Amino acid sequence: MLPLINRKRKKYKTEDNNEIELKEIGYKLVILFIILLISYESCSIKLKDIEKEKNFKYFFCFASIGKLENVYVREMVDYYKNIGVDKFILGDNNDKNSEKLSDVLQKDIDEGLVDILEYIGQKKHQTDFFKDSYRIYGDQCRWISYYDFDEFLELREGNKQLTVQQYFSDKKFEKCDVILVNWVLYGDDDLLHYEEGLITERFTTGLFNASDNVFVKSIVKGNLRFNPWEEDQTSHRPNHHKNTCYYNGERAKTFNDVIRPPLIKDIYLKHYATKTVEEYILNKLKRGYTSVVLTMSNWVDNFFKLNKVTEEKVRFIEKSLNMTFPKYHYIFEKNTKINN
Repeated sequence: MLPLINRKRKKYKTEDNNEIELKEIGYKLVILFIILLISYESCSIKLKDIEKEKNFKYFFCFASIGKLENVYVREMVDYYKNIGVDKFILGDNNDKNSEKLSDVLQKDIDEGLVDILEYIGQKKHQTDFFKDSYRIYGDQCRWISYYDFDEFLELREGNKQLTVQQYFSDKKFEKCDVILVNWVLYGDDDLLHYEEGLITERFTTGLFNASDNVFVKSIVKGNLRFNPWEEDQTSHRPNHHKNTCYYNGERAKTFNDVIRPPLIKDIYLKHYATKTVEEYILNKLKRGYTSVVLTMSNWVDNFFKLNKVTEEKVRFIEKSLNMTFPKYHYIFEKNTKINN
């Protein structure tokens, strides 16, 4: 009887092992199924993203909001059109009963080159417009640049000027969601008054050592899974985005709106920040900054931060604003004595 009992025990033991093995196989199959499901979903999302990327309506879009810019906007649109921009998304933030961007750009609007988002008579921060424009056009544009009307993108390879298609089709940007581009400030070239002609031809001296060249503006990839301008931002760049790159495709090391030292080898924004003293006081002062409240003294200081102090300029400012700025009298009087 003993051998029979042993055999039965052995049989039962074998059945228990089989049960354990079957359970282990079941667990492994469940885990494998979950892994396959996750892989499928991931591949599906990537395939959808690739499919959408193939179907972008525009390769490069330009987005900017402006006020009292009609005297300059024609040049801005022509400039960017010539380097390959195929869609302009412009916010009209003019006052009621004032000029409108459509006064100058109606032909471009009719042809579908320019779309206008109207904010007439509204007090809007730039990032409000950025958020709206990305929500509407984010799935239509492969890239969207967020610049001001007085910022002109320079793209070069040696002495050769490139188009946005030639530059931003490079594989080094495939993993970038945001590309940062530094300013190069331009001053008044010691001109006093507005003259007809292109900004880029009237002001030709780049201030490559200006301290504010550390500031950047952003080019944002379309079809991101979230609106990059939704959270609190500066107008210079979306905050805290891990896939932010420098102009050379390298991952950005910090999450702020400056790059020190500025990277301006092949690509930079020519920022015509002041133009002449007449344009600065009579045009830019009327527009104001969308995000900063400045005193008149701040406005004047900002102008002379970039431009040479002369008696003519100071007198023009004082007459236009009906104010005096004694500290600049001291500077130009001192310069006059030195020159004499």
